[in-house]
Amino acid sequence: MSHDPRSGARTSVIEVPPGWRGRSDGRGASFELFLLSGDMALDGARVGASGYIHLPQGCGGGALASTAGALALAFWNPNLPAFPYPCTRNRTLRAWELPWVDSVPGSHGVRHKSLRLPDPTPEPGQEGFDGGPGGYLRFQCIEPGLIAAEEHVHHECFEEIILLAGDCFLLNEGQMGLGSVVVHPQEWYHAPFVSRSGAIILVHTDAPMGFPWPPRPYPHGAERAAEWLDATPWDSVTPHVPWAEHPMAAVQEADPAYRAWRETGAGRALWGDGDTGTEVPFLPGGRETASRFRASWTRKDEA
Repeated sequence: MSHDPRSGARTSVIEVPPGWRGRSDGRGASFELFLLSGDMALDGARVGASGYIHLPQGCGGGALASTAGALALAFWNPNLPAFPYPCTRNRTLRAWELPWVDSVPGSHGVRHKSLRLPDPTPEPGQEGFDGGPGGYLRFQCIEPGLIAAEEHVHHECFEEIILLAGDCFLLNEGQMGLGSVVVHPQEWYHAPFVSRSGAIILVHTDAPMGFPWPPRPYPHGAERAAEWLDATPWDSVTPHVPWAEHPMAAVQEADPAYRAWRETGAGRALWGDGDTGTEVPFLPGGRETASRFRASWTRKDEA
């Protein structure tokens, strides 16, 4: 689903047959599993669908086994920074047993359950960071009808979003349906989003995410989101549609205010410092792109 060839980090979908057994020695990487179906046990501690298993790097590994077989999302992150043992240790969790936490401190609309622990969050009204030294993995809920009308950027981390249920529409990115994945490189401005029926997503980062997220105005973002809500039916499952194939792309491109904004310095600034050295309006991104920006004083791609 995503891969950084420099670090070896990758996100995959894996399937194991009934009766499968295996073992991780915990040396090569932090290894996390989120079960979509079936069952999996770590050293005898079994979880089912929506269960989570974490074998952190350097914590001794463990024995894995499945009775009925399993389909799972697997997160493999070599040398992921972490709190020392025992804060970071082998864990099994069930998402349905965990408490909901407001993802935006002091407000509602987006809530989450922390899978990768510990997972600190800022206090309401305060600036701070979400997640531990290696970022977070969260089971997150977006409420129905939520519109986020501005673009925003994460200066600190790569962000990966996997949709498990419901729908989410992102201007300039596309319409997410069951199983859709979107990746936002560090420093990449990403656009307004909206959900019709609400969404359950997994959100994965590779470093703590700063809060509040730096926003910038987006011309007619709220209007485009409202148009999408008006046009999206309730009597069918929302499909995955890439932006280039979505009818809203043509609507946006025909908007004089949007075209004029794209010609401004802010409209051309794809990255957090507003200077990419390119006139290309959209660039491909991923973990490889994000890693070029990490620990950069100028936040410019000099590769």
